[in-house]
Amino acid sequence: MRPVSILIASVLISGLAACPGPEASHDAADAEVDLDCGDRLRALVRVPGGAYVPLADAGDGGELVLGFQGFRYLYLRAGLDADPGVSSAAVVVQLDGDAVRSQPLHLTFGPDASGVVSAPMQVFFNDDPLPTLVDRGVALELRLGARCTRAGRTILRYDPTCYEGPDGQPVCGEPDGAPDGGV
Repeated sequence: MRPVSILIASVLISGLAACPGPEASHDAADAEVDLDCGDRLRALVRVPGGAYVPLADAGDGGELVLGFQGFRYLYLRAGLDADPGVSSAAVVVQLDGDAVRSQPLHLTFGPDASGVVSAPMQVFFNDDPLPTLVDRGVALELRLGARCTRAGRTILRYDPTCYEGPDGQPVCGEPDGAPDGGV
């Protein structure tokens, strides 16, 4: 065997030996969360104007944001009475007339008046052309594990005179308008 082949074979074998088998334990962050939060989980969606309201109260519209690079998203936050000690979550999304899809989320919590609230998370709609999203209904279900969920429905409301700048701040009324975002 050539020296290069021996080196490659030894690297592959040592790499496989370092991989844990199915019986190995996983970090707590990687394990399936069995958090039962009852009805304490709050799903908050950003509405036009920038306020966050409970998803159940956002039937008139959640703010569809167009980012400066053309990404399309809705902001969502999770709230609980105490830090659940988990950082991974998911949101299940179903636009009216479309199949269900999901997106993983990473949570970081900080204190608020009702306990803790996550930093804003972006729920993306990049596979959908912007014109098909405007004023369209969407069902959302926030999931922290299998038993800690909160669901609701809203309408995607979009202001074509605004987009979100690189600093996360809204840029409105610019002479050149917002980026096309797939229009």
